[in-house]
Amino acid sequence: MSRSVVVGDTLAAQAGVAEAPPRGGLSDRALVGITALVTLPLLWMGYGTDIDVTDVLATAAGIRDGDYRPSRNPGVPVFEAIAAVLDPVGGHLLLNLATAAAGAATVVGIARLVRTWGHANGDLVALAFLASPATIIAATSTGDFVWALAFFVWGALAHLRDRPWLAGLLFGLAVGTRLSSVLLLGAFMVADGWDPANRRRCLRTALVAVPLGALLYVPAWLAADRSLSFLETTSGWVSLTSNLGRFAYKNYVTAGILFLVVVAVSVPALLAALRRWGSDPMVRLAVLGLAVTEVLFFLLPWKYNHLLPCLAMLLLWLAASRRNERRFWYVVIAALAINGIVTFRPLAPDRPAAAESGRWDPALSVGLLVNDIDCRLNAMREPLQELNGDAWPCTLKPMRGSVDAETAPGG
Repeated sequence: MSRSVVVGDTLAAQAGVAEAPPRGGLSDRALVGITALVTLPLLWMGYGTDIDVTDVLATAAGIRDGDYRPSRNPGVPVFEAIAAVLDPVGGHLLLNLATAAAGAATVVGIARLVRTWGHANGDLVALAFLASPATIIAATSTGDFVWALAFFVWGALAHLRDRPWLAGLLFGLAVGTRLSSVLLLGAFMVADGWDPANRRRCLRTALVAVPLGALLYVPAWLAADRSLSFLETTSGWVSLTSNLGRFAYKNYVTAGILFLVVVAVSVPALLAALRRWGSDPMVRLAVLGLAVTEVLFFLLPWKYNHLLPCLAMLLLWLAASRRNERRFWYVVIAALAINGIVTFRPLAPDRPAAAESGRWDPALSVGLLVNDIDCRLNAMREPLQELNGDAWPCTLKPMRGSVDAETAPGG
């Protein structure tokens, strides 16, 4: 028996899983290499198209001057600090390279998490996450989404290895990178603590993670004159029908029609996996994590990048079901990747960035990734300040068609 299998057996036992991790599959080094192959060609294409790029860079400059103001409420203090350190040294290239490294860490972490909980094909589950155009865009741009997931996944692994100080540190950094990570943290603690034998370690980890996460938002609290106004964000609520429509449509665009077909076919297997709720912590995390992140997106249906945790949780749920076969994962990877190349847009909003309804306007267009690359190349020719103008509407064309530039948040 190889050393890797022995280590895997030990981790599975620590996680409360009887089934040993599978042999074979791609190594962690191979996953890093594939991530590099996918991300490196895009790193040089400017800071990216996210609407918050210029605000993050402005906050980073303020940090260097000793004056912190959140890039937007409630702030993303960990990533803002990373940008403050890296941007003056290497500009967008170094920032994007670091984010790609965080993306590689997330990919490897997902594979290890699946193996740790005793399920097969962790390598392909991780590659399915990487294949999503939303992942590739986030992992090659100046943004915090992938960083938060990297801290969360590796915090989960440290926790399952019974290293509460390290787990608490990483979970705290995840919360400090995106405050919404506290929902995933809560889902993970419930999933692991469902087994009474694990509740003590959950408490130890939480006693580190929660105070650290809160401490990281003290600068935002101070910037808000010691009030909780830093927690007030731009409202995402319009009405039940509007939010439901934006929620459903952005989920559709982010996943792509092919992947949704795969998920629809897999519904019986997903439901059957719920029978192992009491014995499989990965089922519990996947379902709870998907539920809390989708509910949040329903309340605040902003950027499609916010759905990355939802994608990760859904893939974990599939991996915990009887659909977890290598042939199935090749189909999943292809379905997600095709959405980055070509996509079918059935609707167009009545008012882009402030939609209350949509109209039937079917069109076959370039996918999210191909379109984003084109937008990034165009944005590189413009002053950096223009990223909050033309680049963001441009990257949303596969979702809503061509529109004039506007700055309303969330798309």
